[in-house]
Amino acid sequence: MEMAAGLAALVDPADLALIVGAAFASAFVSGVAGFGGSFLLAIVLTPIVGPKAVVPLIAVYALCANIGRLYFYRRAIRWRLVAQFILASLPGLAVGAAFLKWVPETVLLAIFGLVLLAAIPLRRLLKRLDFKPTWQTIAVIGFVFGAISGTAVGSGMFVIAALNTFGLHGVYLMGTDAAIGIINALSRVVTFWFLGLLDLPMIVAGLLMGLVTLPASWLASLLVARLGPSRHSLVIEVVILLAGLGFVASALSRLFF
Repeated sequence: MEMAAGLAALVDPADLALIVGAAFASAFVSGVAGFGGSFLLAIVLTPIVGPKAVVPLIAVYALCANIGRLYFYRRAIRWRLVAQFILASLPGLAVGAAFLKWVPETVLLAIFGLVLLAAIPLRRLLKRLDFKPTWQTIAVIGFVFGAISGTAVGSGMFVIAALNTFGLHGVYLMGTDAAIGIINALSRVVTFWFLGLLDLPMIVAGLLMGLVTLPASWLASLLVARLGPSRHSLVIEVVILLAGLGFVASALSRLFF
């Protein structure tokens, strides 16, 4: 019932305006810092649509958001790595999506929070690791990425950190990440649709959010030219930390009050 009420809110003009505004801010944040946008979008969406609807809705948004990046970096994509990563992620995606359909919303809120709180040290740890990727490494990381993307938001940060440890930087990192992001988002949309976790109003809302990603990314590029990347990452890490604590606190309040 709670999820259905949240989805009904998507037809309310005020809620739609708030969602589109949050999508713009999220795309701007992702364009500035390279990660964290989906976390900010989840903060706004969760009270409106409920935690179970957040992951499928952001999947539609992510599909649109990566199309522009894919075109822009189309000549800097490591397609072999993309194929290996995506193939490894599909079984994990199925496991994560099935878990999303079954898990109670209070537990899901706790998962959101724990994923957020773990994302910062995980990203820093993976960035420091010095190893060359093998198919076994890609298979394990791809499966974990698929499971995370099927259950919680923020899987894009995991991809960025993983690709960075594989030696990809600059345009090759952005292009390869965009290709993985599009294929993964499309897989999630199809999976969530067949599981009954995604419907037409959610797809329309996700497409509306996707329309604002291009101007937001353009504005972000102007700011990136003025600010250093270390300050970007620090700001987003603080936001992610606060969001993670907020989700955990919300789960605890539902459990005990």
